[in-house]
Amino acid sequence: MRSPRFFVKHPLAAGEALQLPQSVSHHMLHVLRMKTGDQATLFNGSGSEFPVTITHIKRSNVSVSVDEPEYISRESSLNTILALAVLKSNAMDAALTRATELGVSEIVPIMTDRCSKPRARDEHWQEVIQSSCEQCGRNQLPLLSSMRSFDDWLASAPQGLRLLANPLAAGSLKDIASTPSTVSIMIGPEGGLASSEVEAAEHVGFTSIAVGHRILRAETAPAALLALVQYRWGDFT
Repeated sequence: MRSPRFFVKHPLAAGEALQLPQSVSHHMLHVLRMKTGDQATLFNGSGSEFPVTITHIKRSNVSVSVDEPEYISRESSLNTILALAVLKSNAMDAALTRATELGVSEIVPIMTDRCSKPRARDEHWQEVIQSSCEQCGRNQLPLLSSMRSFDDWLASAPQGLRLLANPLAAGSLKDIASTPSTVSIMIGPEGGLASSEVEAAEHVGFTSIAVGHRILRAETAPAALLALVQYRWGDFT
């Protein structure tokens, strides 16, 4: 059975005695019912994971001893950037969670015409990403960029294959013959992108593609497209 994994914003070193953050201690004690002598795994985004053993519990505080780290990369060789229109709270959380599990390299929240009162929730979104990394085994966190306007994103989108999720598109992923090392994927909000936004994106080199014959929800589309590009060019087998 795999030991529980926890992200900590703390430099980690073998042989160190460490008092864990309150949120981690609470999860260990009150959710997992862990006890002195139990083992867990810590990671801090450096790429290594550190086995730890609980040495002391005092009230709601947990102290651990840190063992020798192991560098384990579970990152895809395919660089994927997800430009995601800001969705409603639960939908945004679901999209971020699935994208992280599917190996996304960078997430860029964007404001589009049909976003419903977009506002940055950087701290919360970062916590969602961290929690997803704990679950899926990633030891490096995808980069969460600052929220940008639609026009700013178009002006700064990386070179490489650029895909636009568009249920009205005639083309699909199987029509693309290139083998990219970087793929940018743009997903609109619940109401979809405005026609002027689709035209602007296509004008700067985004290829509109549809995923099957059904219209996917805004929080489902990122997972579907990321899974497809990882299967075709990344680390899905």
